[in-house]
Amino acid sequence: MLNKIIDEFLNYLRENRPHILKHPHFSDYINDFSRYMSLPMHEGRIAFWPCLDEKCAETPLDKYYFYQDTWAAKRIFDIRPKRVVDVGSTALFVGIISQLIPTVSIDVRPLSVSLHGLECQQASITSLPFEENSIELLSSMCVIEHVGLGRYGDELDTQGSVKAFKEVSRVVRLGGHLLFSVPTSHTPGLSFNAHRIFSKEHVFQLLPNFVLKEEMFLFPEPGPEENVASLKGFQYCVWCSHMIKVDGEVSQIGGEKNSVG
Repeated sequence: MLNKIIDEFLNYLRENRPHILKHPHFSDYINDFSRYMSLPMHEGRIAFWPCLDEKCAETPLDKYYFYQDTWAAKRIFDIRPKRVVDVGSTALFVGIISQLIPTVSIDVRPLSVSLHGLECQQASITSLPFEENSIELLSSMCVIEHVGLGRYGDELDTQGSVKAFKEVSRVVRLGGHLLFSVPTSHTPGLSFNAHRIFSKEHVFQLLPNFVLKEEMFLFPEPGPEENVASLKGFQYCVWCSHMIKVDGEVSQIGGEKNSVG
């Protein structure tokens, strides 16, 4: 009986999904199924659903997102704003944040979810639906580098990232917090249509009314800023930045903040 069930499944795959048969772990799947069926069971119904890529020594994850999202979450929980406005960060990040602090999620592809504490709106980071100097804390993790490249259905715009930095600068209030991350290197550039790569100096120029409070560099493991100099070609690290808006322009060189206004 068991062999008949397996044969029927194999015949179905040959006719409908032959690529699964070629997967290097498919034979392990069939062996596991046979062994499982020989054990005492309680399931009333059983179906085939091959999951073939998850037997590995370590849990796979994107370390850039793991480290940056946990870093940003800690900053938010330490600050405890009355409300968080997030633009384009991951759904899991804003979902978790919203269960502790009321959160507004802004995205060109709005989240189609219903969750207490989370308000989802469709809008672009280049035209935010907020008044000037009105946001206590705005987060935007690994977003600004994509703006204007069309990757997520937004309009092509060579100045997309510049406009995004100006817009978040407009809406964050004096004394307010800006949490963001972007690819960073000593040699700026564009990998179309994935992302832009910035230098810190360029970002400081685009945010003249902000001072740097805290930062982290991901390679993808956290590392010192001096490792940026060793990046070659279009390599980059992810720079996570916590900035605060001040009254007047500032000049930031390295880690120093020098008021010029």
